[in-house]
Amino acid sequence: MTRERTSSIPTPTRAGRRRRAGPARRGPAHPLRAVALGAAAAALAGGTALAGRRARSGHEPGLVGRTALITGGSRGLGLQLAREFGARGASVVVCARDVEEVDRAVEDLRGRGVTAHGERCDLTDPEQARALVGRAVEHLGRLDFVVNNAGIIQVGPYEVFSERHFREAMDTMFWAPLRVSLAALEPLRHSGGRLVTITSIGGHLSVPHLLPYSCAKFAEVALSEGLAAEVARTGVGVTTVVPGLMRTGSHRAAVFVGRPEREYAWFSLGAGLPLVSVGAERAAARIVEAAARGRGHVVLTPLARLVVLARGISPAFVQGVTRLMAAVLPAAPAHPEERKGAQADHGALNTLIKAPTVLNERARRRLHQDRPASRR
Repeated sequence: MTRERTSSIPTPTRAGRRRRAGPARRGPAHPLRAVALGAAAAALAGGTALAGRRARSGHEPGLVGRTALITGGSRGLGLQLAREFGARGASVVVCARDVEEVDRAVEDLRGRGVTAHGERCDLTDPEQARALVGRAVEHLGRLDFVVNNAGIIQVGPYEVFSERHFREAMDTMFWAPLRVSLAALEPLRHSGGRLVTITSIGGHLSVPHLLPYSCAKFAEVALSEGLAAEVARTGVGVTTVVPGLMRTGSHRAAVFVGRPEREYAWFSLGAGLPLVSVGAERAAARIVEAAARGRGHVVLTPLARLVVLARGISPAFVQGVTRLMAAVLPAAPAHPEERKGAQADHGALNTLIKAPTVLNERARRRLHQDRPASRR
């Protein structure tokens, strides 16, 4: 758009000097200055949100008589979400691939007084994903909330990933939520219910050494936000959740490719540091509250808000930061290995970082991230 020219008619000043009227000249905004302002805004927003949450404590919406289906609900954030829904009075169905993990989660929930049912379901199978919704309705009689939470994490440099890794990520974190969401729209329309999709900051910023994960999460963000616009007229609500780093113990179940021990070290350190990550209990409480209040979008941590804001203001600057990050992460070896986190947790470096990440290690036990005893 062409800026309209301002008048150049001279105007007198008090001292009798003449100056030209018009807007003051300003230099171009520097990206670092913009990001710094964004950081301050994000910190202020975080403090305001925290104060708001404290003011609302004890006034969370009750969910007695309501129902929720939670995918990936046998451990980690999914299990804590089921506990939170149940603590507010909702009945829940949790699903996962492993029947022993499902049984353990249901026992945990019922021990807390929650009306809970479990379903063994491989969401990468299209028929199982669609049938899950019908079985949940059979258990609960209706559906008020359907939470797309199931996910996988693969960590390593791009050179060690094959097409299989990308397919697995897309099957679990795009195709599965798509199928579950479409199957759930009709029962949710009848109840005036809500879809809740747990995406990630990795759906707004492609993090080095998490390429399959980020590709799938970008697609999941698009799915959730697109459905939110298109199904609103039917009475179904959609909440898009964008978590940052969370202490859920997920590093134990993640897959590490390339140099597993070194990849595990940086990933578990980042996910477990208290100042940059949020506890699973706090994250779950915010997610359930947002869903109960009908919020359409929630970003969980000030750091995640800062990343989203910085990328919007100066994508080139953020891209430069990710290049620096990629440069210091472990290089691809000539003979890459692939291990689960529980098998990659070895060596002096991983022993050293146990102290600063102790909260995440405790979360892993609370949230059933270790395999059932019969499977060890």
